[in-house]
Amino acid sequence: MLDAGGGGGAVQIGFVADTVSAGPMGSGLTAGQTHFRVDLAQAQKLIDGLADARNRLQELYDQNVGFMILGSPGQDPYSQSATTTIKRTAGTEAGGYGWASLKAIAALNKTIESIQASLATYQNQEQATADAFKGEGNQS
Repeated sequence: MLDAGGGGGAVQIGFVADTVSAGPMGSGLTAGQTHFRVDLAQAQKLIDGLADARNRLQELYDQNVGFMILGSPGQDPYSQSATTTIKRTAGTEAGGYGWASLKAIAALNKTIESIQASLATYQNQEQATADAFKGEGNQS
């Protein structure tokens, strides 16, 4: 999406990202989408930064897997209870660290794809405009 607001400013593209915010008092978190804009010249840098964050989060998730398969150190009820709590906290059920990590990784992937799609749309429009000026575009 081109920011066509005159004034000679930097060209920007727009994209949508999944976001999480605090819901009404006491209701917990609410998922939503937010529209962002980025200077065209900085779009690839943003994509690279988001990809780095996603990759680091994936590494942390992979390290966390060990906690999800943790065995109890003893047969006493306290050890077994602690092990169950650790597995639940680290796990992929709603609210667990693994669950949150997978949701964040998916959101980062979706945001990267959204920026790339906006970039491609802009580049295609630029090419179509250039072709039209060269007389190669659709002359309808």
